[in-house]
Formats: sequence, C-alpha cells, structure tokens
Amino acid sequence: MVEILEKLLLLQERDQRLQTFFHEINAVPGEKSFLEKELAGAQHKLESDKTRAKEIEVERKRLEVEADAKRGQIAKYRTQQLETRKNEEYTALKHEIERAEQDIVAIEDRELELMQETEDLKPAITAAEAKFNAEKNRVAALMKTADDKVGVLQGRADELKVEREAIAAEVKAGDEDLFDLYEKLFLTKAGRAIVPLEGNHCSGCHMTVTPATLRDAKLGTTVVSCEQCGRIVYVLPEYQL
Repeated sequence: MVEILEKLLLLQERDQRLQTFFHEINAVPGEKSFLEKELAGAQHKLESDKTRAKEIEVERKRLEVEADAKRGQIAKYRTQQLETRKNEEYTALKHEIERAEQDIVAIEDRELELMQETEDLKPAITAAEAKFNAEKNRVAALMKTADDKVGVLQGRADELKVEREAIAAEVKAGDEDLFDLYEKLFLTKAGRAIVPLEGNHCSGCHMTVTPATLRDAKLGTTVVSCEQCGRIVYVLPEYQL
C-alpha cells in the first residue's frame, strides 16, 4: 500500500473519531433540554394543583359572602313581612324569601362540592410535590452527568485533534492536492473519503470499478479513485497481489 494512503487512512480514522465525539457533544444540549421539559412537566402538575386549591379557597370565601348576603336579605324580607298589612306584599316577600333560601341551598351544595374537591386535592398535591422533588434530584444528577460527559469528550477530542493535525501535516507535505481531495471527500461523502474494495465493487457507492482501477488498487503503488463516486479506494492487504 502506498505510504501516503496509509497516512490518509490514519487521518480518516482520527477524523471519524472526532466526528463521533463532536456528534455526542452536540447532542448533549438536546438531552438537557429534554430533561428540563420533563422537570417542567412535573412542576406544572404541582403548580396546577396548588393553583386549583387557591381558586377553590377564593370561590368558597365568595360563596360564604354570597350566602351571608342572602341570609341578610331573608332577615330583611321577614322584617318587611311583619310591617306590611297588604296580602300581595306579604306574598311577594314570601316568594323572595323562598327564592333566597333556594339560593342558599344551592350555594351550600356548591360549598360541599368544593370541600370534597379540596380533600381530593390534598393527596394529589402531596404526590405532585414528591414527584417534583424526585424529578428535580434526578434531573440535577443527569445534568451533572451530561456536563461531565461533555468535559471528558472535549478532552479526548482536544487530544485527538493534536494527533490529527500532526498526521495532516505529514500528508500535506507529501501531496497537498491529495490532502485537499481527501478533505473535500470527507465532508461530502459522510466521513468516508477512503473505502476498501469489496471484490470489484466500491464499498462506498457499491458500483463496479473498472478492471484498470481494480488492478492498480491491487498493486498498491498508486492512489486510485472510484470512477463513479470519486472516493479513494484500496484493496485490503490480504487481497493485494
């Protein structure tokens, strides 16, 4: 195998590993965002239950005031009944009293419903608080793990970049045009600029190469490319002539 091709394979291996590291690093913000959404969901449930509990308390107080007002009206109507001497007025006041009493019954029924809802909410709020606290601790731990992961990956990537640059410098010194071709192929061919032949097929595009390309690849004295996809191709050492 041509010496510069061996160096290109080393370069590609480093670049592929760097690509993997950067892919994992770039995925971390998305992972953290997902965790934040999970925590926000647990917090929303807790806040929703607490908000409903406050709304119930406000409504109960409003109903108490409304019921007291109705009782005051009833007392007023009864006083007016005692003072009036007209049957029509007395009957009208009686109807008003009955209507107010019905309103009070409806208010008291609603108060009982709200009291039951409050009782039902208490264990729900307790459970929501427990879940939120558990989620908060879990997310905090996973966030730290994610940050630690980024630190480790970035450290490995930095070390690998030093190795990569050293190999790249050697390739450029040997054949700058070939180096430029490799970089272009690496970017446009999904990180597979150099691929082995599988029989007489390019393993990159799976198309058949010409007999001349196959022969030159087997000889291993020159750098050859697939006529179809442009990738640099080579024959594994055990299949070389």
